[in-house]
Amino acid sequence: MARRPSSKAFKREFPHIVEVAVPPRGLGRRLDAMHSFHTERDIKACLGRGRRKDSQDYIRWYFADAAIAASFAVEFGGTLMKVTADG
Repeated sequence: MARRPSSKAFKREFPHIVEVAVPPRGLGRRLDAMHSFHTERDIKACLGRGRRKDSQDYIRWYFADAAIAASFAVEFGGTLMKVTADG
């Protein structure tokens, strides 16, 4: 069984995040396009999901490369963020 990296190690490897709001009816084909974005560039899709205090659902896509993260944010309308190993 593969060992899961620590949170700090993961954040060091994938410091660029694109947060995409999920509409009430879901992302539908747009989600398929997001996965295709990764497949076409031969990059691993790393994502997480959550809900903000305002009850907005979102998914977060994690990237190792800043330029690819920025391109993804532009194409899919997400918010580009960068995390530090501390948080």
